Amino acid sequence: MAEHVDFFEAVVTCYPQDADHAPLLQDPAHARVARAGDVADGDLILAAVSLCGTDYFNDQYPAHPQPYDPACQCGVCCHLTQENGAVVVLSNGHPWTTCDPWRADDLVLIVPAARLPDRNATE
Repeated sequence: MAEHVDFFEAVVTCYPQDADHAPLLQDPAHARVARAGDVADGDLILAAVSLCGTDYFNDQYPAHPQPYDPACQCGVCCHLTQENGAVVVLSNGHPWTTCDPWRADDLVLIVPAARLPDRNATE
């Protein structure tokens, strides 16, 4: 069976074990790098990822993607109106009181809500 696979140029570092970061609620072995535009409802967002490293957030939060509205009055969406390409909002109101807009092609470290199938499982 043919499978589509994306390879990302990214550096994923270990989760910080300090007082500034909440303990992970999920096993980090399930974490995957995805494009922000591919994040699904319920995915757990852990960090922004780039070639420079992994920028873990102080606390993980569930994604609730929705279309980007450049006219939104949240105070954050207005900062991405000049971005080239698509923008997606990954959360609206949690954990912040504003939207969480990302460029759709930006990389994000997530724990998918829908686990990947076990490749060794028999049907």
